[in-house]
Amino acid sequence: MKIMNAAVLCLAISAFGAPQAQAQMTWTDKGFFNLSGGAQVGSHTVATTSTFDIYDEQARVDTSQKIKGAGFFDVNAGYKVWRNLAIGLGYSFTSSSADATISASVPDPVFFDRPRSTSGSAGGLKHTESVVHVIATWMVPVTDKIDVAVSAGPSVFAVKQDLVSALTIGEPGPTISGTTITKASKTGPGANFGVDVTYMINKRFGAGALARYTWGSVELPGATKKLTVGGFQVGAGARVRF
Repeated sequence: MKIMNAAVLCLAISAFGAPQAQAQMTWTDKGFFNLSGGAQVGSHTVATTSTFDIYDEQARVDTSQKIKGAGFFDVNAGYKVWRNLAIGLGYSFTSSSADATISASVPDPVFFDRPRSTSGSAGGLKHTESVVHVIATWMVPVTDKIDVAVSAGPSVFAVKQDLVSALTIGEPGPTISGTTITKASKTGPGANFGVDVTYMINKRFGAGALARYTWGSVELPGATKKLTVGGFQVGAGARVRF
């Protein structure tokens, strides 16, 4: 939560301070290239419902998995098209894994229409987000060595998620002796807004810090609602001007 509040504060201060600084200085470079790494904070929950056949009836499986924050990698570049405005593209990637809780209703092997309840968990379910960002960036030189970049634009999220689709049932019980994992891949729209502060070591190379918020949603098979993806990102890395 402290990291999230700091990111919001950074966005607010930089956004309000940008117009005054821009009135004093004009960005003279033609373009930029940024390479960053950091942490994506926040969490989202995915809940699913699926069925599979056993004992000539259908069993029902309900799962819940909390997708937590993780490290991220980001690369983006832009080219000046008008005054201090640059248009560019970016790519970011994040990956994490978590456990899912399982609740199941399993038919009886002898008696028809007499379901039994069981529960368990599945570990190491992987979640990845590969995101392409279209970015409009307003560059604000503060001094001859420091500039602030305020950016925003649409994003496209390509999400891969491990889901529990069926169970191996042990008898008597029932007990869950194994799980069938399906990898779902879905794409969904989103958006991004961020602030990047750069200190130039020399005319071409520098170091910078990034605070950004990304948001998107995808509809996974069997999910009870759309999965929200993205989150607050805080990172740092190398900066290049040309």
